[in-house]
Amino acid sequence: MRTAPRRAAALVVPAALILAILTSFLGLLSTGALAGVPLVPASPLVTWGIPAMRALHHLGLLLTIGAGGTALLLMPGPGRSETVALRAADGDRIGRGRVLRLGAAGAALWSAASLVLIPLGALEAAGAGAGVDLWELGLGTELGRIQLAVAILAGLAALCMGLARTTVAGCWGLAFAGIGTLCLGLAGHAGASLDHLNAVDAMALHLAAVAVWGGGLLVIGLVQSSLAAEHASTLIRRFSPWALGAVAALALSGLLSASLRLGSPVQLLSTAYGRLILIKAVLLVGLAVLGALQRRRLGDRVRFRHLAMTEGTLIAVVIGVSIALGRSAPPVPQAIPPVGELRVLSLLGFEPPAQPFSLVTLFTGFQPDWVSLMIAAAAAGAYLAGVIRLRRRGDAWSPARTIPFLLGCLAFAWVMNGGPAAYGRFRFDAHMVQHMAMMMIVPPLWAVGGPVTLLSRAVAPRTDGSRGVREWVLAALHSGYAQIVSSPPVAGVIFAGSLVLFYFTPLFELAQQHHAGHVLMTVHFLASGYLFAWVLIGVDPATRPINPMLRLMTLLITLSFHAFFGVAVVSATWIIAEGWYTELGMYDLAELTLIQKRGGSIMWGISEVPTLIYAIVLALGWVRSDARRARQWDRKADRDGGAELEAYNAYLASLRGEGAAAPTPVAGEQAEAVAEGEAHAPRPAEHPAPLDGPGS
Repeated sequence: MRTAPRRAAALVVPAALILAILTSFLGLLSTGALAGVPLVPASPLVTWGIPAMRALHHLGLLLTIGAGGTALLLMPGPGRSETVALRAADGDRIGRGRVLRLGAAGAALWSAASLVLIPLGALEAAGAGAGVDLWELGLGTELGRIQLAVAILAGLAALCMGLARTTVAGCWGLAFAGIGTLCLGLAGHAGASLDHLNAVDAMALHLAAVAVWGGGLLVIGLVQSSLAAEHASTLIRRFSPWALGAVAALALSGLLSASLRLGSPVQLLSTAYGRLILIKAVLLVGLAVLGALQRRRLGDRVRFRHLAMTEGTLIAVVIGVSIALGRSAPPVPQAIPPVGELRVLSLLGFEPPAQPFSLVTLFTGFQPDWVSLMIAAAAAGAYLAGVIRLRRRGDAWSPARTIPFLLGCLAFAWVMNGGPAAYGRFRFDAHMVQHMAMMMIVPPLWAVGGPVTLLSRAVAPRTDGSRGVREWVLAALHSGYAQIVSSPPVAGVIFAGSLVLFYFTPLFELAQQHHAGHVLMTVHFLASGYLFAWVLIGVDPATRPINPMLRLMTLLITLSFHAFFGVAVVSATWIIAEGWYTELGMYDLAELTLIQKRGGSIMWGISEVPTLIYAIVLALGWVRSDARRARQWDRKADRDGGAELEAYNAYLASLRGEGAAAPTPVAGEQAEAVAEGEAHAPRPAEHPAPLDGPGS
């Protein structure tokens, strides 16, 4: 009886591909982009081949992300690392293994299409009959190198998903696919736009949202007829919040992208490019409405299949419109010639602030990074939602955790959008303020907030053996890798050693010159700072107990090195990233030297304040831990009448020859705990102090 639905599902992919290609050609015809550049003779391979290849490219991307997310996050049934987890659950005709193979096929298609687009892009630039090496020309451009990087990442995703014998291997494939999706934000108009920062970030967010929503919908539509009714309903229910989040991300990123490419709202109707954006927006709104209807009919398989087919059709049209937009010139020119007064604008996409850098402008300056603001707002909103969920069911959550986390989100928004961001790409001292804030202000506030503890308490654990976000986060924290990096000395080496690796090598200059490098720099600063703060003062439990004395030694050694590194920067006889600052042409060498000395002084001086704060928090945590363990031993003594302490006192009396036969002494951790309690007691035999020891 279910043969017809499976046959219909098999026709979904080719039908969506054909529809996307036809829509892209219609869009290109409406904008005039099919005519090509007048001075460059167009090749039919370019005119017809690039849109078709981009459709295949996007189809492979959707299948990869959709299949990986469905198999690893949504499908019910056993989902641990054992090989059996990849098999079909009871009542299903398809398991995680087959879904991951579908993702591997999509990733292989994605990788091949990315490779083919490299010579096609070179042929478009050179024109028909140019007689040049297309591969050499294509890889000589930044767009070609981006496509090659995406092809490699997609190939790695195909390899991991295709050969996966555990869900962990499949997770690595999904991670490679996610990185490749974000890299695509550097391509097209976004890679050379006027507001480069926001254009690239908005495009990356837009592509990720489309992949999550469209890919999930496509793969669920393909596999849900092969699942048991209750499993299909669970799959759809779990996909619903992901779809809702993707809709919100699509709306915000699309609005930001349109504002950068249109001069005014009037151009939505007065230009062909604007009309395509308007059509895309209307289709996305329609998809959101259908998604809301879908969530009301989670238990109706037939209704969901019909809605999924309708949504799939609309998504195919949206992809076709997106391809046409990517190959059409927007009303607002995106390329800026790097000459004269426009040099800085062409390098960064925004002009330096008019006011000079000072303590006042550090807090009043503003250079919007809208995606980082979205991330800060989303993090704060998710945290508050977890707190509210705990409160509603009667569980307590301390404001001493909530307030620091929210302050951390606010500090992150300031670091990415305030004075440090406005001046950080132009001046080393402003960059150093941003660096210090990202490593030593934002992460400790987040770590004290205990986000993992809140996640584990607010999100209900899955009972069917599968892994959701909660389970994957906890599995990562208990992995072998986490056990290594969570050692205080290792965290300290990562925190301090990366300074030498970053600033005394060309990495810093590369991060300033390239957007991808700047994003990686930001991620590294935040991640290494959070790791250091989590190990030393974090609320979330570590993978193993950490000696407080080891924490204190790590703190003093690491931040002392941090301060001495600031002295080394002050004493340096060369300009860090001299090529970058010379290319900007805003300061001469004498000014650059003075600015660098100020930056080193900032690193040297400001590191003292976090050191003191860390030490105070460590000491308070140490005292609270001792008091908490003392209370635990008091309760234990109340339950057994102090039996362990009495036995140990009798044993000590027997050693002094006071007569009675020596009882068997307690061993191991209990003996150490009793001895520690006796050592702190004024008269151990008669008036024992509260016991304090591990293992209570």
